[in-house]
Amino acid sequence: MASEFDDKFPGTVVFVDLAQRSYPIYVGSGTFRRLGKYFLRHFGQRRAVIVTDDNIKAIFGSRMLSDLKSADLEARLVSIPPGESSKRLEMAELLYDKMFDFSLERSDVILALGGGVIGDLAGFVAATFKRGVNFVQVPTTLLAMVDSSVGGKTAINHPRGKNMIGAFYQPKFVYADTETLKTLPRREMGCGLAETVKHAVIRDGQFFEMLEAYSQAIMELQPDILAEVVVRNCRIKAEIVSADEREADLRRILNFGHTIGHAIETVLVERDFHHGEAVALGMVAAARLAANRSLLKTDQAERIVNLLKTFDLPVHVTGELPVDQLHQAMQHDKKVSGKKLHFVVPTSLGSCTLVNDLTETEIKNAIKSLTENIS
Repeated sequence: MASEFDDKFPGTVVFVDLAQRSYPIYVGSGTFRRLGKYFLRHFGQRRAVIVTDDNIKAIFGSRMLSDLKSADLEARLVSIPPGESSKRLEMAELLYDKMFDFSLERSDVILALGGGVIGDLAGFVAATFKRGVNFVQVPTTLLAMVDSSVGGKTAINHPRGKNMIGAFYQPKFVYADTETLKTLPRREMGCGLAETVKHAVIRDGQFFEMLEAYSQAIMELQPDILAEVVVRNCRIKAEIVSADEREADLRRILNFGHTIGHAIETVLVERDFHHGEAVALGMVAAARLAANRSLLKTDQAERIVNLLKTFDLPVHVTGELPVDQLHQAMQHDKKVSGKKLHFVVPTSLGSCTLVNDLTETEIKNAIKSLTENIS
């Protein structure tokens, strides 16, 4: 798909093909300062509201405001507390008040500067304020770059479940500068790599082998390798979203690891698992379940586990697990249809399938397997 914006960008441009709502994903290194230029090309002289959290504001807030204002754009910044606890209705209402204070119009633009929480929350506000305001994702974490910023899923949490209130609302473009990852704590880097492993397992066996071969270079943030990792993730995600925007069929495979992962996040709040860590545990359980069903070779299941370990991700849980509570939480999963849970399991390194005939015993055994520290 051609675009007037793809010929001069000093990096790689991946396109999400959604007919009239298609958009580019700009991936580069050291390209942050060009954001104002691309904002103007997409929107002209519209006003911008940057939504970020207090931590990202301290690192990139002034820089982004300066870059936009140097392009003669009117820009304001709103900062909220960091963390998953901000992804709630009360915080969305606070942002609505700010948008009213700024007299934001539908033709103006909300920019999400930060990780997945900011992207989800700001995107939800953009989707619902005045029935839709222009929206741009500027991810600063690996998890956001490779997953949550692409595809249009926006949401806030509810006490009964994660991401239960939301909308599909596509950004006008995504702008990822991999240099921002240099500020990322190692734990957050691992969370992004969990989603990277997910994409490789469900869609691209060669990418999985690349991750195995270059794991050390990736953890050392070698620029060329890191950029290639982000681009390959975005291509996989863009291909799937282009074919199935609203998760009617193919897109459901992106939930690999998330069914048990979301239950872990909901039930085991006191253990403070980050999203990517919970997904990693979910992938371990799903891979072992697939191996037990003879859908996946045992050695391939263990390669998945070992790669997650290489990226400093948890592959087992210490202490007892509330298996019944976790199983019950899974019954509220968005992937339940006709009272059947549609569960993504790998069938090889690069392909997967959906199963909907899992027994309660199979699911509980998969959860219990997470207490096993298998080296």
